[in-house]
Amino acid sequence: MEKAIASLLGAPGETGTSLRQAVFDRVRLRAGEVPENLRALVEKIADRPWSVSDEDLTHLREAGYSEDYIYELVLAAAAGAGMRRFEAGLRAMEGAR
Repeated sequence: MEKAIASLLGAPGETGTSLRQAVFDRVRLRAGEVPENLRALVEKIADRPWSVSDEDLTHLREAGYSEDYIYELVLAAAAGAGMRRFEAGLRAMEGAR
């Protein structure tokens, strides 16, 4: 899992690696600064992923972001959310022992 996340966050792409890392950290650790115009989508992915809509993505496209840029941000946020939930599960299992 660590290799996949390192590749996702560290590989060249439309977005800078520092932005992908900030999005990942914002969702996983509730730390990290995400630009204001991207924060709503990142927070939705973190807390209410089922509520992400076409309108959210259209809003970013209309703001000038490319499909690849948006895709990379969504992946970074989803990976952060997945890790947060995975780690919470491990803590719960450890606490049940």
